[in-house]
Amino acid sequence: MDNKTGAQRYNSFAIFLHWLIAIGVFVMIGLGWYMTDVPKGTPERAFWFNLHKSIGTTIGVLVLIRVWWRLTHKPPALPDSMPGWEVTAARISHGLLYACLIVMPVVGFLASNFTKYGVKYFGIPIGPFFPESQAMRDGLQEVHEITSYILVAVIIVHVVAALKHLVLDKDNVFERMLPGK
Repeated sequence: MDNKTGAQRYNSFAIFLHWLIAIGVFVMIGLGWYMTDVPKGTPERAFWFNLHKSIGTTIGVLVLIRVWWRLTHKPPALPDSMPGWEVTAARISHGLLYACLIVMPVVGFLASNFTKYGVKYFGIPIGPFFPESQAMRDGLQEVHEITSYILVAVIIVHVVAALKHLVLDKDNVFERMLPGK
């Protein structure tokens, strides 16, 4: 609890996971946009794609830890001053964030395992677990890409809502997830 405002804060582990995943996701967005422009068939492209798969797999595991933590630790209550529609919108947007953060790495991992390459997790080969199938890979890759656009949109809404709480509402919702005291 914040001694100055009386607002409840997330615990340090939840805050740590939030920011670690957020940084990872921002890195992955930039990496995803960059790597698709690297020419096919080059060692540079393989490097960037393998890095993307490795970081994505790591984020996937961190998200599963975050989901487990969230299911076993009740989050701090939202302020009573928040209108019902805003509470509902927050729940929906958080649900979409979690859904995208689970779907993205799972579908990306599966898509990679329908190729002859599988995943090289920081140089360690994982898979492929399935027979090579261009159709499965392409279908899963399409879901991965569409989910990336949804994720970026939901992140924008999330950041704008957080800034609204900081600048306009001044209700300490923003500060609940800040590191430190």
